[in-house]
Amino acid sequence: MRYILFPRRCALCGAVVAPGTEICFRCEEAAHRVPTPACPYCGCGRRDCVCEKRHSRFTAAFASPFYYTGVVRKGIRRLKFHEEPDVASVLGREMALCARREYADVRFDLVTFVPMTRREKRERRYNQSELLAASVAQELRLPCVPTLEKLYETNRQRSLDHRRRSGNVFGVFETTDPQAIRGKRILLCDDLRTTGATLTECAKMLRIRGACEVFCLTAAVGYPKKKRSGKDDTE
Repeated sequence: MRYILFPRRCALCGAVVAPGTEICFRCEEAAHRVPTPACPYCGCGRRDCVCEKRHSRFTAAFASPFYYTGVVRKGIRRLKFHEEPDVASVLGREMALCARREYADVRFDLVTFVPMTRREKRERRYNQSELLAASVAQELRLPCVPTLEKLYETNRQRSLDHRRRSGNVFGVFETTDPQAIRGKRILLCDDLRTTGATLTECAKMLRIRGACEVFCLTAAVGYPKKKRSGKDDTE
């Protein structure tokens, strides 16, 4: 009866799908997955990677199941800007599969997420990164713990060029309870990685306050610079 009144829709494109189906056949075919093996420093497939192993000392590795393009981009935008929180459970399961593959030898203590300010969360009605982290934690059978807070408002990362993004989030985050993270191996989740500035800043605070290691996991990663074309609308 539920699906007669409220048909299940594809998590990525929004098309009506059969009960028990989460991603339609077209989107399953069109979704651009990150090929394995992936580069642990930027999260892109090694054949696409241009990072030259440059990475922050605060992050142990990055991983993502998808590139941010096409139907995946559409699905993430439905989650972030069109009040479709159910998308998070589907993407979260894909993220968990990616974590099992890319971090197979890592034993995590907890899952956490990039926080929002109260105003940002009120305007969006939920934190998409928190929803993704909760889905990942459920799949991996780990606790999802809110370890960070965002201290003040910033410009949206997508409104800035890549050179200004690190400065935009510098000093913005703080841990909520250092005791809860001390000596812990943490899986830090977000919806999207482009420059990695936000995730790196969050990881920095977790490490400074005592975390053992911080591994990053996002639903999607932007293409390396050489692959991008047109206007950059990522965050």
